[in-house]
Amino acid sequence: MKYTFSLTLILFHLLCHAQQPTAALQKMVETEKAFAQTSIDKGTKQAFLDFLADDASLIEKGQSVNGKEEWKNKDFKGVITWQPNFAEIAGSGDFGYTTGNWQLHSNNATDPATNLGSFATVWRKQTDGSWKVVFDMGVTHPDARTSSSLVTESYPVFKPEAFGKNQTGPSEKFVFMTDFFYWKNAKTALNPIEPHLSQNVRVLYNNQMPISGKANAVTFLKKSFSKTLLYTGLKALSSPSGDLTCVYGIISGDGKSGSYMRVWKQESKGVWKIVLEVVNLERI
Repeated sequence: MKYTFSLTLILFHLLCHAQQPTAALQKMVETEKAFAQTSIDKGTKQAFLDFLADDASLIEKGQSVNGKEEWKNKDFKGVITWQPNFAEIAGSGDFGYTTGNWQLHSNNATDPATNLGSFATVWRKQTDGSWKVVFDMGVTHPDARTSSSLVTESYPVFKPEAFGKNQTGPSEKFVFMTDFFYWKNAKTALNPIEPHLSQNVRVLYNNQMPISGKANAVTFLKKSFSKTLLYTGLKALSSPSGDLTCVYGIISGDGKSGSYMRVWKQESKGVWKIVLEVVNLERI
């Protein structure tokens, strides 16, 4: 009887633990949609002020700035509308990201879109239980479909040994250096890109429709790769469970400048793969 009771407690604990990321991801997606609706109801500037974390970062003119301060001082005209289409969360259930399409309108959401593109937003659960944006960036491209309201969801399949412990520091440092050497070694390696991509990787680039899947991503990245560009990482943001880390930074060289972010996922012990790459690169 004692062993049966103990087994029941273990199964109950595992069940609750398995449900946590699901409920958390759904809450994160709901918050993303509320963020978008606030932009329509109260204006884009107010939406960012309401949903950005106090320590949120954005990249403006080649440098990292505090997101809230940037939006407080921004004289923004028009309204941005957007729709999430993909979301992924860490095993700890308090860190994740969303991607989707955005449209810029001149005065209100009913006006024809004057610019289109895709976005990627990194979210972190706050101490009060709310979700806030800690990093956000987007790219432009000629088409941003809005017909579907469905959001594809991705959950962790690997449970790090340190699950439940605060391993943010070591994870951030390790992945930050992994990201650095990924691009540095790409200039000389025979097969620099393919081994580092997840099977379900997503790629968002300016003037390019979103790319999904490893084969498509490898083909595109090989064609767009440039040895003259310098990728400088600025910061890494990681989940406490140590299985999902975002690295963002700036790009320079070849008469171009811009920003980038990569989300790395630990898919098995010690094996990190890129699940999202976003590059906003413009000619100076």
